[in-house]
Amino acid sequence: MNQSEIIKQCNELLKIENVKDYCPNGLQIEGDNRQVRKVAIGVSISLEFIEKAVKADADLIITHHGLIWDKDKHIIRGPLKQKIHLLLNQGIAAAAYHLPLDFHPELGNNMQLAIKIGLKDLRPFAQTPKYAEGVMGTTSLKTIDAFTQHVEKVLKRPPLTLPYGPENIKHVAIVTGGAQGYFLEAIEAGADCFLTGEISEQNFAMSREYGVHFVSAGHYATETFGIQALGRHLEEHSQLNVDFIDIPNPI
Repeated sequence: MNQSEIIKQCNELLKIENVKDYCPNGLQIEGDNRQVRKVAIGVSISLEFIEKAVKADADLIITHHGLIWDKDKHIIRGPLKQKIHLLLNQGIAAAAYHLPLDFHPELGNNMQLAIKIGLKDLRPFAQTPKYAEGVMGTTSLKTIDAFTQHVEKVLKRPPLTLPYGPENIKHVAIVTGGAQGYFLEAIEAGADCFLTGEISEQNFAMSREYGVHFVSAGHYATETFGIQALGRHLEEHSQLNVDFIDIPNPI
């Protein structure tokens, strides 16, 4: 399969046309449309990531956070210029899947994180007509201390926890990444604990006033599993060699 065929396959798999986003999903940088032997996947397409992908002889890059965002200035300079130059010079195509990869009911970051931390009875919350933006499930880890210790073990980093919810927890809601704005929706959906990547100042008072735990486990850390699930899908269904390039980020 060539670069275009693989990206088209991912577009259809993740149903990118159904999700309103603030960046283009799918192809972002056109390559030379070569036959693909190796795909480099990762969370964010930093310059370090591209350099490692080139060193690994990747023909195609697929990340969760891409190069192009609606809020960016339309000026090609600095690090962005370096990234684009390197990709074009190597003929490597770059694709990105943001919210479609967060919300996918099987491969998505939300669902994959819920599975990784062992939630059961999974169901959607924060639903739109075509997809759900969050996942909720039950946990057998009854206390917030036990739950956060487990999250730390799974994600290999200690979370920041606001432990102001009930003594015994059951229902955990998840929206990965910078999704602290979903806290109220999680509360209204019946969560005892909300797990996301980032945290904001107002979440402190909300946790105490509503009596619901808030766990901030890192934007990067909570969003590594979706892209890896997509990589496994490509390996299994398209017989591609997929290399996950980890560029750890403390945020």
